[in-house]
Amino acid sequence: MKANPKKGDRVSWVYQGKRTFGTVESVKGAGRHVIKGPTGGEVVRVGSESNPIIRIKSEATKNPVLKPRAELKKAPK
Repeated sequence: MKANPKKGDRVSWVYQGKRTFGTVESVKGAGRHVIKGPTGGEVVRVGSESNPIIRIKSEATKNPVLKPRAELKKAPK
């Protein structure tokens, strides 16, 4: 994805070989970002100015997901 997605945009990414969908909750930007994983552990992603971290709510699991912009594609609503 070339442009930063905005809050509410529907995006997709590949997880374990399957296309997964979700809704953008926020654009975190550059730096280190942490969320709690579904099993209680920490999920850490590090973004840069050219590849910021995007927080997404997964449609399948309703869990928060952190993904770099480069891994995302715009999905139809």
